Amino acid sequence: MVRLKQIGFVEFEDDIYKHYKELFPKEERQPLELLKKLYEKGILKFVKIKQESLDVGFLIYVTVKKNPYVWLDYFAIYKEFQNKKYGTEAICLFKEYFTKYDGIYGEVEKIGNSIHEEENCIRKKRMKFWTSLGFELLHIDASLFGVVYSTCVLKLKYTKRENKKILEYGFQLYEAVMGKEAVANHCFLLEN
Repeated sequence: MVRLKQIGFVEFEDDIYKHYKELFPKEERQPLELLKKLYEKGILKFVKIKQESLDVGFLIYVTVKKNPYVWLDYFAIYKEFQNKKYGTEAICLFKEYFTKYDGIYGEVEKIGNSIHEEENCIRKKRMKFWTSLGFELLHIDASLFGVVYSTCVLKLKYTKRENKKILEYGFQLYEAVMGKEAVANHCFLLEN
């Protein structure tokens, strides 16, 4: 059975950072110094995904005061542990932590935007996985520092809210991580 273990920055740097660099392309990663700064501010948290004594993956998430959404910024199961339902179990446990929130906000790389067919197939598989967990597409894409994402939310409470309003909360989370000026200059909505 999978369990989640919240960890500090030192354990993240020692045990997870090498996987983070391996699993996420450079243009999608945050610098280690920024991750540390955000962790110290209490905005960003690290979670190990464990199967018995083995580390099988990780989650990195962001919360800020007065924002009803949790941003699941990074989520990965290590390659040797994929397709064993660990990711599904981890998200089921993860959402139990946030019953006071309206939902978990996230994004997945836009299907069809890669010039490599293999990458587009991986994106289709990711999207299928996210939707199987209950994430709903907001049908408004976002360009974040030149990478186009499909935005989505896993609703945890029934709160009637327009997709654009959910995205406003999402952009507040981006601003907490990247700063208002960087978001204003490099993050844009792309309506379908």
